[in-house]
Amino acid sequence: AAMKVVRTAEKGLRSGGGKKPGSTLKKLDEWDRRRALEIVIARACASYNDLEVAMDYTRTLEGQFLDEIERSYPPDNSLTEQLKMCIKSLSPVTESFKVASNRAIESLVNHLLPKVRAIVNDAVGQDTAGTSFMGSSVMGGTGAATHGSARMNYNLDDDAYEMAQVSEGYMGRLCSALDELLDSLRLHLMPTLSDTLVIGALSTAAKRLELSLRRCHFTALGALSLDSDLRQFLSYAKDRLDSPEITSSTSLYKNCPPLARLSQIALLMNVDDLEDVLDLISSSKRKGHWDLKMEEAKAFLNLRVDFEGKKVNELLKIEDES
Repeated sequence: AAMKVVRTAEKGLRSGGGKKPGSTLKKLDEWDRRRALEIVIARACASYNDLEVAMDYTRTLEGQFLDEIERSYPPDNSLTEQLKMCIKSLSPVTESFKVASNRAIESLVNHLLPKVRAIVNDAVGQDTAGTSFMGSSVMGGTGAATHGSARMNYNLDDDAYEMAQVSEGYMGRLCSALDELLDSLRLHLMPTLSDTLVIGALSTAAKRLELSLRRCHFTALGALSLDSDLRQFLSYAKDRLDSPEITSSTSLYKNCPPLARLSQIALLMNVDDLEDVLDLISSSKRKGHWDLKMEEAKAFLNLRVDFEGKKVNELLKIEDES
C-alpha cells in the first residue's frame, strides 16, 4: 500500500499534478506542490512505520506478560506453563511483522536504486539525465552536470591538484543529490528503517563509483585526491545514519561492504612504492579488512600512470586464494 502511494505521488508530480488540465494540484504554486508532496511522503512512510511499531509493541507485550507470569503465578505448575506457552505464541506474530517490514523497506530501496545510479552517473560525468526526488524537479533537482562542472578525474598534475583542492568536486554534488532523494523519506521513517534505506543507497552508489574508478587513470596526486573524496563520502554516510552502532568506520564497512571496498581501493592506490603493496594486503587480511582479490588489486594498480605495468604484474602474480 505504501509503495502504491509513493508511485501515485511520482506520477502526479511528473505530470504537474494530474492528467486532467483542471486538476487541483496542477494549479497549486510551487510551495503548495512541495507541501502536497511532503504530505504524501509522510503518509507512505507512516505505512512502513506501522509494521515496525507493531513488531516492537508485540515483542514488548510478550515480555511484559511473561514477567507478570513469573511474578504472579506459582512456579512448577502445569497451568502456569500452559499460560507461558500461550504467551510465547506471540513470537511468530512478531517475526511475521519483522518479515513484512523488511520486505516493505526492501521494496522501497529497490524502487530508488535506479535513481541513485543516475545520480552517480551524473556526478562523475557520465551522460545521463539528472534525477531528483521521485524523478521530479519539485524538490529542487540538480539536473545534468554541465560541461563546467568538475567531473571524476584523478589523472592530475600539480596545477590540477591544487585546483581540485579549492573547488567543489563531483563528490559534493553527489552527496547533495542523494540528500534531495532521501531527506524527505529519512525525515518521516523510523530510525531503523531510515538506516536501512540509507545503507541501501550508499551500497548502490559505492558500487557505481567503483565501476567509474575502473575507467580512470591515476597519478600519485590523483590518488591523494581520491582518498580525500572517499573520506568526504564516508563522513557523509556517518552523518546520515541514526544508529550509533553503525556510525563507526568498522561497523559501517561491515554493514556496507561496497563502501569498505572503496576504502581499500583508496589505500591501495596511495602506496608510495610497489614493494609496499604486499605488506599492505597481508596486514589488512590479518585484520579481516580486505575484500579485493589479487586480480582486482593488480587491475587497479595498473591504473597508476607512474607504475610500470610489467612490474605490477610480476609483483602481484595471481595465486590460489583459498
